[in-house]
Amino acid sequence: MRASWLRLDTDDLADAIETFKHGTVAKIEDLPGFCSASLFVNRAEGRAVTTVGYDDRSTLEYSREAANAVREQAARQMDAHILEIAEFDLALAHLHVPEMV
Repeated sequence: MRASWLRLDTDDLADAIETFKHGTVAKIEDLPGFCSASLFVNRAEGRAVTTVGYDDRSTLEYSREAANAVREQAARQMDAHILEIAEFDLALAHLHVPEMV
C-alpha cells in the first residue's frame, strides 16, 4: 500500500473531501492492481492521509509514476501540501471469533 500525508486548509476540508471522492478516486481506480483507497481526515488540525492498496508489490511499484501524477493533480485541486509519501507491505489477519451460543 502507498500512504500520502497531506496538510489542508481547515476552511476547505469539505471541498477537498468531495474532490477526493468524486475525482481522485476514479483516477486511482484505473491504476493497474488497484484494490482500495481510503482518506482519513483530522479536521481539527487540517491533516489527512490517503491510503491506496494494490494487489501486490509489483503492481505497487508499476503504478508509482502514474500515482505520482494523480497525487500532484489532486493536491493542486484540493489546495493541499504533500507532507510525506511512504510504501508499505500490508498484512491482514483473519480473526475467527468463536460463535456465541
